[in-house]
Amino acid sequence: MRYIGSKAKILDFINDTVSQTYGSVDGAVVADLFAGTCCVAEMFKKQNARIISNDYLCFSYALQIAKIKCNKEPQSKIPYSEALFTLNALDGVDGFFFKEYTLEGTAASQYSRNYFDSENAKKIDAICTQLSSWLRDEIISEEMFYLLSANLVDAITKVSNTSGTYGAFLKIDDQRKYRPLELLPYQFTDNGQSNEAYCMNIAELIDRVSGDILYLDPPYNGRQYPPYYHILETAVLYDDPAIYGVTGRRPYQELLSPFCMKDKAMSAMLDIVQRARFEHIYISYSTDGIMKYKELCDALSAVGEVRCFFKPYRRYKSNSGGENTTTRVKEIVIYVKKG
Repeated sequence: MRYIGSKAKILDFINDTVSQTYGSVDGAVVADLFAGTCCVAEMFKKQNARIISNDYLCFSYALQIAKIKCNKEPQSKIPYSEALFTLNALDGVDGFFFKEYTLEGTAASQYSRNYFDSENAKKIDAICTQLSSWLRDEIISEEMFYLLSANLVDAITKVSNTSGTYGAFLKIDDQRKYRPLELLPYQFTDNGQSNEAYCMNIAELIDRVSGDILYLDPPYNGRQYPPYYHILETAVLYDDPAIYGVTGRRPYQELLSPFCMKDKAMSAMLDIVQRARFEHIYISYSTDGIMKYKELCDALSAVGEVRCFFKPYRRYKSNSGGENTTTRVKEIVIYVKKG
């Protein structure tokens, strides 16, 4: 899954840093509280750490249930494989996704939106409707609901007519738009541990959790995440939101994160680190982040011993003219050993 700030390509760097400073995480309690797509938490789970994961976005919570909390298929009246077969076999219906996110559904509307092929959008509507019905009627458990929702999220990312996020759709169709939507099963990782998953504001969660290692991956820039992943949120919530504008975004003013605000990010991070009940804290960051990393390190030195580890990294971004440019930055892992 394409995700802003994903650490999928630097997992070895993160793992090597933790190995050098902490050692083996086998049996350790590791918390990843900006979990996103869960690639870091999943890496530590495969090393038999007990995982605590969190993210304030609901689609991430679904991924956490599937990849982190579940060590095996959750209990439910309908087995996982049968549920997937039934969902994949559903006929499409004219629901929210068709009416709001396809050219056909928005033909008579103020805004013409081109996120999905009409058949895929109808299939999404049918799956969301079925999942809601199953959950309401207690045919599936809550964990099974989120597991299947995670399958849907993954499937949607493979047929979306976007460049990777949902802040806008493509003007010219990408061929992925016409791939048939299909839910594929997860292969569960059993670490033999009782893992936890949360969907909370980190500032509200931090006093409730404790452990050995805390991994923090705050946003690098001023882009708030909810408008970039609003469609994935709606796929999990299926709550008929009052969307607006040409991109059909969900309202997100109540979800503004201080970690995306230059004047608030530093104090928000320091507050989390100071309150954290973890001795070993690792902060993923970058030399092009909205906080000056040297100032952040100086401030963190009041909390404990600080060490920085660097890795050169080629990052692609768009300039003002719309052309892709290559920027060489340094990925940083800031290690804080609390005193």
